[in-house]
Amino acid sequence: MSDRVIIDADLKFVQGVIKAGGQDLKKCYQCSTCTVACPLTPEGAPFPRKEMINAQWGIKDKLIKSMDPWLCFHCNDCSDQCPREAKPGDVMAAIRNMIIANVSVPSFIGKMTQSVGGALGLLLLPIIFLAAYIYAINGFELGFLDLSPIVFSNMIPVTFIDIVFVPTALFAVITGALGIKNLISGLQETHPVSGNGESLGQALINTLKDIVTHQKFRECGINKSRNVAHMLLVYAFAGLAVTTACVVVIHYGNHFFGWFGYDTPLPFFHPVKILGNISALAGICGILLIAGRRLTSAKVGKAVAFDWIFITDVVLVIGTGILAQVVRNTGNNFAFFIYYLHLVFVFFLFAYAPHSKFGHMFYRTAALVYARYSGRNQPAGVQSLEKAEAKELPEETKE
Repeated sequence: MSDRVIIDADLKFVQGVIKAGGQDLKKCYQCSTCTVACPLTPEGAPFPRKEMINAQWGIKDKLIKSMDPWLCFHCNDCSDQCPREAKPGDVMAAIRNMIIANVSVPSFIGKMTQSVGGALGLLLLPIIFLAAYIYAINGFELGFLDLSPIVFSNMIPVTFIDIVFVPTALFAVITGALGIKNLISGLQETHPVSGNGESLGQALINTLKDIVTHQKFRECGINKSRNVAHMLLVYAFAGLAVTTACVVVIHYGNHFFGWFGYDTPLPFFHPVKILGNISALAGICGILLIAGRRLTSAKVGKAVAFDWIFITDVVLVIGTGILAQVVRNTGNNFAFFIYYLHLVFVFFLFAYAPHSKFGHMFYRTAALVYARYSGRNQPAGVQSLEKAEAKELPEETKE
C-alpha cells in the first residue's frame, strides 16, 4: 500500500486565485499541453502544469514561494492551445496578483488594490488631504483664481508638494523593499542558490538588458507584438522620471543658487517640457494599446479589476497632466481643478505602487535577478550535468 499524502489545502486561496482572474482553473484536467506549448519554460523544470495543480488544490505555500509565476510573461500560448480552455496564462497572472497581495507590506493595502471598492477607499486619502490643504490656506474664496497668469503653485506651493510627495515616494520605496525581501525569502526556500548561477552583478545587468530590449516578450508566440506596448510604457515612465528630476533641479537650483536664471513653470517648448510631453504621449499610446488588446482580443488574456485599476490610473495621470498644461495656456481657471485631480492620481500611482499592478515591475525584476543568481533560469538538466561534471571522478576512473 502506498503512503498517504497529506495536503494542507487553503480553499480561500483557491477562491482568491479564481477572483483574481483564474475563473477557468477548474477546467484543467492535467494534460500538460500548456507546458509543452510554453516557449519560456525551463527544460526539466517546466511550468505551468504544476502551478495549475497547486492552484486547484490550494497549496498556497508552494505558489507564494514559487519562482515560475514570475518567469511567465503571460504570452498566452498555453491558453491558446489548451484543449479545455482552462486559460493557464490567466491563472499564472492571477497567481502573481495573489503573490503581491501576500508579500506586500502593509498587507492590507495589497489586498485593497485587488478590488475597485478597495482602490476607491485608498483614493479617498489624497482626495480629502489635498482638498483640506487647499481650503486651509485659501478658504472658500479661492483667491488664486483671480491671479494672472495661471500658476499652479498659487493653489498648492511647490514646497508643500515636495513635503508630501517625497515622503510618499519614500513610503513606496521602503514598503516595496520590504515586499521584495518577503518575496526573495520565499524564493530562497523553494529555489536555493545552486552554485551554477551568475554573479549578483551579472544577474542584475543581464536582467536589465532583458527589460530594456523586452527579449522575453519577443520569444512569445501569439502575443509577441505586445512587447511594443510594454516598451512604450516602460520608456514613458523612464522619460517622465527624468523630466521630474530635471524640474526639481531647475526649481531648487534656481531658487537657492540662481543656476538657470529662470524658474518653473517651464515654457511649453522648453526641452524638458518637450521630453515630458513626448514621454506622456508614449505612455498614452502604450497603455491604450494594452487596454485595446485586452478589450478586443481573447488571446491576450482576461483583465481583472487589479489590471484595470492600474490602467485607468495611468491614463488619468497622463491625461490630466497634459490637459492641465494645455488648459493653463488658454487662461481658463478650470486648469486648477484638473491639476488638483492630477496630483490625486499621481499620489495614488506612486504611494501604492508596490501594492498595485505597478508592483509587477519591481517584483518581477527582483525575481528575474534571483532566477539568474540562483541558477533557476537554466534548464534543470543542464544544472544536473554541471553539478556532475564539477564533482571529481573516482581515482579508478582516472586511469
